[in-house]
Amino acid sequence: MNLGEYLRDRAPVLLLNAAALLVLSVFLLLTGNTETAVFLIVFVWISVAVVWFLTDWFFRRRYFRELMSVLNDLDRRYLISEVMKPSRRTEDRLYWEILRKSNRSVIEKIRELEDGQREYKEYIEGWIHEVKTPVAAIRLICENHREEYTGRIQYELDELENEVEKVLYYVRMEQVYRDYLIRPVNLREIVLSAISGQKRRLIQCGMQIGLDMEDIVVSTDEKWMEFILKQIFSNSMEYRRPEGARLRIYVRNGQQQKFLILEDNGPGIPPEDRDRIFEKGFTGKNGRKYNNRATGMGLYLCSRLCEKLGIGISCESEQGVYTRMILIFPDSDHNRIGGNRTGGRAENGEKKSAERGETAAARKRTPENVSECAEQSCENERLL
Repeated sequence: MNLGEYLRDRAPVLLLNAAALLVLSVFLLLTGNTETAVFLIVFVWISVAVVWFLTDWFFRRRYFRELMSVLNDLDRRYLISEVMKPSRRTEDRLYWEILRKSNRSVIEKIRELEDGQREYKEYIEGWIHEVKTPVAAIRLICENHREEYTGRIQYELDELENEVEKVLYYVRMEQVYRDYLIRPVNLREIVLSAISGQKRRLIQCGMQIGLDMEDIVVSTDEKWMEFILKQIFSNSMEYRRPEGARLRIYVRNGQQQKFLILEDNGPGIPPEDRDRIFEKGFTGKNGRKYNNRATGMGLYLCSRLCEKLGIGISCESEQGVYTRMILIFPDSDHNRIGGNRTGGRAENGEKKSAERGETAAARKRTPENVSECAEQSCENERLL
């Protein structure tokens, strides 16, 4: 509140004072008082009025500044009436009481909505756990009665489970702290687990995966991270090339950061859509062109979960060439597994070197095309 606003608000009182002063001056002059006496009375009147209005403006301004400061510090600003100091003015106290009653009604309504939302989420979680039982039963039947069509059924079951997982993680997203455990984990193992969980879909889509990363330790929750990776895999499979679809996974080290990069050779993202791909429900031109069933929820969930886990996520793309999803992990105290742990145990040095050599040789023998590994795994299951 500045002085001009205050004076405009007090304009009726100021006009009343001016009119009263004018009438008094005319009356005093008509009754034979000297001009000096009248001038002195007018001067005293104006001086008292100026002091009064300036003092009142100063205290009113300070009161509202303190009130705005309290309001700005509140996370839930609708609770302002519960923490504000009552004013000395009767008018302000009446407004305060009206505000309190109104806010209490708002708080009660918010509590009702929160209770309803919590019950709905609990119901959805219960439904998700219930629906997993028949899905597991159908999968078991397919495993025990292998026919030509059972592979297609299992593929559709994978799609169904992926959508059910989306719903579950969306419901739990606002309360992720109840179900996560941040600890040092092997990022390569999480990636391999996510690939294994999607192997049937990868084979069905003809997607080749090039895995080029060593054992890297990062601090995160492995279950939530695996879900994020599966959603990125799913996006790559939905928007893939008709032939020669490929997804390359590798790690780059930055300054106190590690970058997990998932790069596919799909159609890419149009420049006008790149800044909006993490928005809720956004499907863009690719969603309309390649996948009419797209919901725009996969990358939105990835973005929100990464935010909850303290992980950065970004996207780079060139239309018609590639799409590169980048997960940014803050560097932890554990840089590498096995090879970088050299804590003064010289007597075991040769043994560890030999083990690392065997691990490297085994990794060289690993096929670059993970789809081939998945096919071999499925063939072994049929033999069993």
